[in-house]
Amino acid sequence: MGTRTCFPCTACCEGWITSKRIEMSPGKPCRHCTPKGCAIYEKRPQEPCRTFECGWLQNNSPLPDPMRPDRCGAIVAFNKKCLGIDVFVAAPVGDTIPAATLNWLMNYARKHSLPLLYWTNVREGGRFVRQEQSGYGPPAFVEAVKSAGGPIEIMSA
Repeated sequence: MGTRTCFPCTACCEGWITSKRIEMSPGKPCRHCTPKGCAIYEKRPQEPCRTFECGWLQNNSPLPDPMRPDRCGAIVAFNKKCLGIDVFVAAPVGDTIPAATLNWLMNYARKHSLPLLYWTNVREGGRFVRQEQSGYGPPAFVEAVKSAGGPIEIMSA
């Protein structure tokens, strides 16, 4: 596999990954996002721009080419933690992750016994109001989430 590059994908800059340091929200892009990519790429801030690691771009990514965020409808990030447990996360590029993509992610989670956290962007009156979290994973993870009483809709693999 050759080296992957962001462009033409700009999904993380389009507001689908939220940040407290840059004014953007689902569907409201960063002010530096252009159709040609980031207007300040060489001078982009450390947080969140330089520290965010898109799972599709990672060296030896398990995500196939069709899983590039702008193609599959989800931004995937690996090496995350939830309740001290290794997980991977997926953010929708839009309001929801397309069914085929979510199915691929759940199959990957099941095959690797790695919990998946994902969310849906909820709108009211056409405006983004909140994210609803969901999860999918091994029974031990499901029990840990339920015991913690978090706001995550959880399914067992």
